[in-house]
Amino acid sequence: MTRTSTHTILVVDDEPSICWGFERLLTDQGHNVLTASSAEEGLEKAAAQQIDLLVLDVRLPGEDGISALPRFRHAIGDAPVVIMTAFGDLETAVAAIHGGASDYLTKPFKLEDASRVCEAMLLQSQEAETPEFDTADLEPSGAAVIVGRSAAMQQVFRRIALVADSELSVLITGETGTGKELVAAAIHRHSRRRDESYVAIAPVSLSESVIESELFGHVKGAFTGAADARKGLFELADGGSVFLDEIGDLPMATQVKLLRVIEQGEFTAVGDLRRRKCDVRVIAATNRNLKSGVDDKTFREDLLYRLSAVAIELPPLRERRGDIPLLCEHFLRRLGYPSAASAIPAEVMKQLQQRHWFGNVRELRNAVEHASVMARGRVFELTDFPIPQQRSRNGDAEAGACIDGFVEAWTREQLSAGTDSSLNDLHDRMINATEPALLRVVLEHTGGNRAAAAQLLGMHRGTLRDRLKRYDPDIGPCEDADEDITR
Repeated sequence: MTRTSTHTILVVDDEPSICWGFERLLTDQGHNVLTASSAEEGLEKAAAQQIDLLVLDVRLPGEDGISALPRFRHAIGDAPVVIMTAFGDLETAVAAIHGGASDYLTKPFKLEDASRVCEAMLLQSQEAETPEFDTADLEPSGAAVIVGRSAAMQQVFRRIALVADSELSVLITGETGTGKELVAAAIHRHSRRRDESYVAIAPVSLSESVIESELFGHVKGAFTGAADARKGLFELADGGSVFLDEIGDLPMATQVKLLRVIEQGEFTAVGDLRRRKCDVRVIAATNRNLKSGVDDKTFREDLLYRLSAVAIELPPLRERRGDIPLLCEHFLRRLGYPSAASAIPAEVMKQLQQRHWFGNVRELRNAVEHASVMARGRVFELTDFPIPQQRSRNGDAEAGACIDGFVEAWTREQLSAGTDSSLNDLHDRMINATEPALLRVVLEHTGGNRAAAAQLLGMHRGTLRDRLKRYDPDIGPCEDADEDITR
């Protein structure tokens, strides 16, 4: 389809403010914008003239956007479709992408983000035909469900839906317990390989001497005890997908063989010289920073590039606290607990949402299971839950990574929200945003003793006094409670 600089864009949403926002935004960019408040009205307008881009809400009065999507696709031909939703989950994202949508916006969104998505959709090539999929029974019975309605998880669902049908390798990153195994299984389950084998393994759980044999197989007599030839996981999974967990700890020699599988689709069994072909999609996961591994010479840079053709980063639970009630109810329903939706009172849930959950969703699930045993069918009390995990000294590196991630995200947000002329005090802003919490906690630890607090902070007591005056006076005592102690 030949496109001109001016496009006709149809926005279907029952919220007038959304339609008005798109109309103003896209009209100012020179486009012709049509709006509709229902799927039925939108289909009438789509049938009346050529549509170059459809922006479609999921929740609509009457027929919803997902069920109407096939008819919209028929009406607008190969024009791209952007789905909007404030209630996204993995099934919605997959249904949208499989139904012919090109991208996915989660409400609330910034108009500049919507503009960028729309422009990208208008520019993308429409030469390839959109494949058709059966959207029924997208989540098989018994399949592990990824639970979440937060904006962070909706972005994860979007990426799963977009990548599932490709043949690209996927690298899933995130802290321990965030659900990397569930995401890998979901990618396979919604891919074209879903009817073929899915093999999941954490190679580092095996001794280094048998990792290659397990992955690539061995021939008879390859080593002591190899009485018979044995197929490896890549040969067994031929045509399907292989999930390699904790990929960052894979020995360097095995990394070389894995790279050959990804690049050339072939491997060599232990003790054999003959190369064997295999058609396998590789999905890998790690809680480590693989770029640091490249710098430390413990991970191959070329393998990192091949594995991360598509990267999906899972948010820690502390960044999606709004999902905790939903997760708790999900776990309780799986346990068959009575009145799962109301079993945890609001005040108890509030306490749970304030915990750090260093073990993420896995720790929360274990806590709910523990509490269900203690409560034995009654309404939960806070004492039914185990004492929260404390981060050990071994978690210092992970804590540092969290701090680094926060600083990076904060800085990017400041840069995107301001202008170069207004951003001449970023360092002071960061100090003002973080130092009050540091001072408050240290003063609480010392019982308000400023001399002791200054010693812990590594600063002069007068400097600490000036810092306290700079911030909220509630941070510490107004008077020098430690004067008699220090003289």
